Amino acid sequence: MTAPRIVVVGHVTHDRYGDDIVPGGCAFYAARTQRALGAEVHLVTTVGTDFACEDAFTGLAVDVTRAGATTLFTNLYPPGGIRVQRIEAMAPPVAPPAELPEAALVHLAPVMQDVDLATWLAAAGGRPVAIAIQGWIKDRGPGETVVQTPWQIDGALLARVAFAACGEEDLVQQGDLLDRLCRHVPVVAFTHGKRGCDVIVGGRTTRVGIYPRAAEVDPTGAGDTFAAGFFFGLAQGREPVEAARLGAAAASIVVEGRGGETLPRVGEAWGRIAEIG
Repeated sequence: MTAPRIVVVGHVTHDRYGDDIVPGGCAFYAARTQRALGAEVHLVTTVGTDFACEDAFTGLAVDVTRAGATTLFTNLYPPGGIRVQRIEAMAPPVAPPAELPEAALVHLAPVMQDVDLATWLAAAGGRPVAIAIQGWIKDRGPGETVVQTPWQIDGALLARVAFAACGEEDLVQQGDLLDRLCRHVPVVAFTHGKRGCDVIVGGRTTRVGIYPRAAEVDPTGAGDTFAAGFFFGLAQGREPVEAARLGAAAASIVVEGRGGETLPRVGEAWGRIAEIG
């Protein structure tokens, strides 16, 4: 299959690990994953004038706006609990450039209220659009906390989306959002961490497993990497279940290092697909 061109949209962030700052954000993981799998990636992002991770853009075509402060997160993982995020700074939203390149897919990958869905659906024109929903269900709470807020999205907008991905932790306070996604979006992946994912096509659900031999170090970016691999496969024209296996294989690699340090290895995912049920 040919390597697709994919436009990825969203903030590239600073993620704090102790005294270190590393690049992060859904769009960062998506762009690096899809590039490692062979895509031609065009990243549209906004970072601050303080952005310190220029290597994040290596090998990508980039439309970057520099304004304000770079979005800055700290991720905490309580034993057996759900991830706790704190946000110290937030860059302005990502605006469409004057022209988008032709592409097999526009992958909207917001991290937190940084991509307006209606605006980007219009900007995409006739290009298929894929969404990873977590950036629309998060907002800034008291102090530096990140909280979930109900995503009251118009079904007419969802009906213009080709593919969607979400995870269990995204839907904790979202009522019937999964049902609405499945009603309006033709192909949906719903992830369950180490229990695999459901691929839902036209109301029919198929369970896909995980790679059984991953040596997990840090789960940060696993969901973003899964979505990126899944959308890459769909952009290539693969069947949804096959695309989900590629996403699971890619995610199994990113968890084997801290932050995004194993992203250059994501091309190894092709050799892991056969072990995923």
